[in-house]
Amino acid sequence: MSNLNPTIVMAAGKGSRMKADSNVPAHILLEAQSRPKAMIRIGEQSKPLLEHLLLQLREEGCTQACVVIAQDDNLTPAHFTQVALPGMALSFVRQSIPDGRSKPLGTAHAVQLAMEANPKWLGLPVTVANGDNLPPRGMFQALFEREAVLPAFLPQHLGLPQERVLAFAVLQADPEGNLIGITEKPTPEQVQNAHWPDGQPRVSMNYFRLPYAPLLEAVRTVPENPTRNERELPEAISLFLQNGGEMEALTMAGAFLDLTHPTDIEKAGEAMDAGGNKLLLRT
Repeated sequence: MSNLNPTIVMAAGKGSRMKADSNVPAHILLEAQSRPKAMIRIGEQSKPLLEHLLLQLREEGCTQACVVIAQDDNLTPAHFTQVALPGMALSFVRQSIPDGRSKPLGTAHAVQLAMEANPKWLGLPVTVANGDNLPPRGMFQALFEREAVLPAFLPQHLGLPQERVLAFAVLQADPEGNLIGITEKPTPEQVQNAHWPDGQPRVSMNYFRLPYAPLLEAVRTVPENPTRNERELPEAISLFLQNGGEMEALTMAGAFLDLTHPTDIEKAGEAMDAGGNKLLLRT
């Protein structure tokens, strides 16, 4: 197993819900509206969420990370020229908005850009992470021990509002724990049908790890979702499975620090000041 543990961090999202009017103090709303979502500062140390994430990645074994940022984001790379991360080689790629579109091509395209910018990773498993939430400590270490794996989280332990959890992709696995299906934006009926033998569903938080070559093939060839007009990672994973790929669905339980709405900023800051994101409860 590689000790480089290369990781792609997706941090190019617009965060439109984060910038919407909300019943929060003016300085919190200004923070949400004036910075990329992954660069919103939390806690008494006023450290961007992305910095917390990269530090956690380094502590759990990642030595190379590529962050995908928006085409007009100059704040993120400027911040990390001032903040050193010894032991981690950090790079950035920009995801532009093509002519004739109002938004980028989607999360699968973001991962494609990062992988094409790092051909040196060929032959290694590559981890994909979100830049706008912080997973429970120990999750990355568990992923780095495996070649092809997707964390299958028990939704009741995520520490997030129920309505938000219901929007996550639900997972199906065979009796041996191999992933066989992933359904994004599930209906209530699909959630019910996705229950595992213990009676509980499992959801994806859009973190996973796959070998370089099959992952690149999947994100390059996955078609645009006809409803959202984006090339999306859950559908790329489904394509990988349809093409004969095998992937472990690893049950995990733990809470995330998530930045989706302005009200999340104070909550995440309070959690960070109280000791940070928690350890995995179990795997």
